Amino acid sequence: MENLTDDEKEELSFKVTQATGNIVAWKAHILCSIHQGRARVELLDMLDETSVLLVQDWAMKYLPRKYRESQTDWFGKRGIPWHVSVAFRKRDEHIESLTFCHIFKSCTQDSSAVLAVMANVIKQLESTMPQMDTVFHRQDNAGCYHCGASIVCASIIGRQQGVAIRRLDFSDAQGAGQGCV
Repeated sequence: MENLTDDEKEELSFKVTQATGNIVAWKAHILCSIHQGRARVELLDMLDETSVLLVQDWAMKYLPRKYRESQTDWFGKRGIPWHVSVAFRKRDEHIESLTFCHIFKSCTQDSSAVLAVMANVIKQLESTMPQMDTVFHRQDNAGCYHCGASIVCASIIGRQQGVAIRRLDFSDAQGAGQGCV
C-alpha cells in the first residue's frame, strides 16, 4: 500500500466499497428469496377446495412479428399489453391450476387495470369453483400492485364478489435491494 499513489489508493478504496455493497446486496437477495419461497410453500400448504392462490403479473408485451424482421423494426414496436393470472387450488391433495390471460388493445399498466383484472378473474373463478370463499394474491413488487389503491380496493372487490381476500404478497427476487415484501 505504501508504494501506491493517492489515485490508486482512492480507486482501490472505491472498488472495495463497491464489492462490499455487492456482497451485502447478494446476501439480501438470498435472504429475500428464502423468505419468499417459505411464504409460497406456506400458502400452498394452506390451500384447499375453498381457497385459491392467485399469482398475477404483466407479461412482456406481445409483439406481432413478420418473417425476417430487422432489429430496428423489432425494437421500434409498442406491443400489445397482456396480463397473466394463474389460480392454484388443492383438491384431493393435488394442486390444480387454471390460467387466465387478459389481452388489451391498449392499456396503461396501472392499479385500475390490475383491479379490473382481479375482479374479472375472481368472477370467472366463482363460476368454475362455486365453493371458493378465500383468495390469496401473489404479485410482483410493481407499483400497480402494491400501491394503496390496489391494496384497499382488493378487499372491496373480494367483499363484492363474496370472497375473503386473506393475503396480498408482493415478491421480486430480482429487486431484493429495492424492497422485498
